[in-house]
Amino acid sequence: MKSTIQRALFAVAVAALGAGAVGTASAQTSSAPSSAPGARHGGHHRFHRFGGSPFLGTFLRAVNQLNKTPATALSGAQQTTLKSLLQSARQSHAAGAGQGTELSVIGNPSPANASAYAAAIQQAEANATSRISRDATLATQIYQALNLSTTQQSQLVTILNNMQAQQQAHRAQWAAKHPGNS
Repeated sequence: MKSTIQRALFAVAVAALGAGAVGTASAQTSSAPSSAPGARHGGHHRFHRFGGSPFLGTFLRAVNQLNKTPATALSGAQQTTLKSLLQSARQSHAAGAGQGTELSVIGNPSPANASAYAAAIQQAEANATSRISRDATLATQIYQALNLSTTQQSQLVTILNNMQAQQQAHRAQWAAKHPGNS
């Protein structure tokens, strides 16, 4: 009896180790394509708190890239200015953050809920317009306050062009994998 229990436990242990090895191999295989150039997301989530807007998030990612080469790295004063502006933007965003529309309203486009649904749509449009305006204004303020050198400005343009090329390559790769969905 004791040897039967030991054999059963041994079989369960071997099965668990085998399943873990298969899971690990599967995870390594599925993560390999994401390490291809242009497919990585790197620090994109760093600026997520700013909505990942095309105005502010893209600009901040490009400015972050400037720091990767010593010739175009931000000076201490520029970094302090950037941090200060972002901190005040975070504080004003947190202070102005209101409650969103209730899910029972935005999730119910039925005729019985038509007036509340229409009001929710108008509010969402107004919020989006306000967010875009706020992000574009902040990006402009940061750009002006950083007072980038000529070298930094030209490198910023190069970085933005590279980001655009990577985005287009990523979209083309996705479209090739998903024909008929683009």
